[in-house]
Amino acid sequence: MTAQLSTFEERRLALVLSGGGASGIVQVPFIEELIRRDIHPDLIVGASVGAVNGAFLAFHPHNIKGLAELWIELRDTRLWHRNILRITRNLLTRGTSVYSNRFLRDLFKQHVTIDEITASEIPLYIVTTSLSSGSKRIFSRGQLLAAVMASIALPGLFPPVRLDGDWCVDGGLSSGLDLETAILQGATHTIAVDLGVQPSPYEPRGLVDLLARSMEIAVQERTKAEIDQFGSIVPTVVWRPGLRAESFGSFHDVRELYAAAKELAPVMIDQAIGPNGDWAPGVYEGVVPLAKV
Repeated sequence: MTAQLSTFEERRLALVLSGGGASGIVQVPFIEELIRRDIHPDLIVGASVGAVNGAFLAFHPHNIKGLAELWIELRDTRLWHRNILRITRNLLTRGTSVYSNRFLRDLFKQHVTIDEITASEIPLYIVTTSLSSGSKRIFSRGQLLAAVMASIALPGLFPPVRLDGDWCVDGGLSSGLDLETAILQGATHTIAVDLGVQPSPYEPRGLVDLLARSMEIAVQERTKAEIDQFGSIVPTVVWRPGLRAESFGSFHDVRELYAAAKELAPVMIDQAIGPNGDWAPGVYEGVVPLAKV
């Protein structure tokens, strides 16, 4: 495989990571497998939970063992509760969100040694959405923790974050899979892991889960449009593993998701590499190419 991968080294390869809530653990084995094959992106673009995984890789490009451990430690954690009295109280006292982001901020802070995006070993572009303009805002410099917290701030659930005088929220709201930024930053080839919603039976588990699911559907429609618009500009591979957490905000099945993705990642990556060792552009779901771009 080493001889084949030499073709990648002469190019500017971008890794683009989508959001996906508790399903974000699924991206980790793909990143691990790329590292194992000595495939290192020249730049990383991440939105929402993809910004979390992308930041970890950007700062630790040769060893992200701690990333899987971080996810698995969350197994008995919920990002939110369903107690209607507590939700009402939070809305009355906070006004802009149902939940606090303190838990996540404290968790991520333990893994941030230098709180500056430009300190990353791989250039990192964090996708957020401006509440002023309604458009996406990309942060490639400034405070890492604040930018990540803004990128995962699902509107209404977590509070917006003020960045450069602008209130910003979840990057997935303005871009499901930000191929555009990768291209604008000079990518000649793009690989992406999309955790977008897949058609499946769904049973509402309360208001919060319903809101999160609704946003996922809206983001996935935007992602399809982005792939159609930007996927043909440079050779683009999109992996859609199709592995989903049972609930957007619950991590109880994170270990099982990690194990399943660990088996799936090398197979899907192999599917996207042509006989000459180059990337075979397309959208891949499971182990079957879904569409060419």
